[in-house]
Amino acid sequence: MTRSVLVAITLAAAASAGRAAPSLPVQPPEERARQALMPKSSDPIWSVLAKSTVTADAARGVYQIDNPPEVKALAGRQMSVTGFVLPLDPSPRFFHFLLTRNTPVCPFCPPGAPNEAIEVNARTLMRPTNEPVTVTGRFTLQDNGAAGLFFQLNSADVKGPLWRRD
Repeated sequence: MTRSVLVAITLAAAASAGRAAPSLPVQPPEERARQALMPKSSDPIWSVLAKSTVTADAARGVYQIDNPPEVKALAGRQMSVTGFVLPLDPSPRFFHFLLTRNTPVCPFCPPGAPNEAIEVNARTLMRPTNEPVTVTGRFTLQDNGAAGLFFQLNSADVKGPLWRRD
């Protein structure tokens, strides 16, 4: 799956969900409420990433992100983040997936706000799990929505209670 398709699917799903602020699509309120009742990663990095603000430029049809200095300082660093796996396709094994702060409520539902998901490119194949995993990789910031999600972990290793490497 190309990065532009990934972004289009993720943002289109969010766009069809409703609006929390002018021109910025988010999950439907009832889905967000269900998600609030489910486990959520308590990793402190998610609170840092949440300080980034995402806006939609409707005239150009693009999303933009404004990262505060504390998020910009993470760029290029090796870091670990705990969250939930959201596969990007129905394959039984994959390298490429989303790591989300919230437990996904369904396989094709938007993962939450754009600053609550990290695009992961793992070094080894893995299988889906419903349990939280910890992903360690090089953190990069992406400011071109057509090239991928805004936050990425590359050359990543995945560890978790149900994690299985092939």
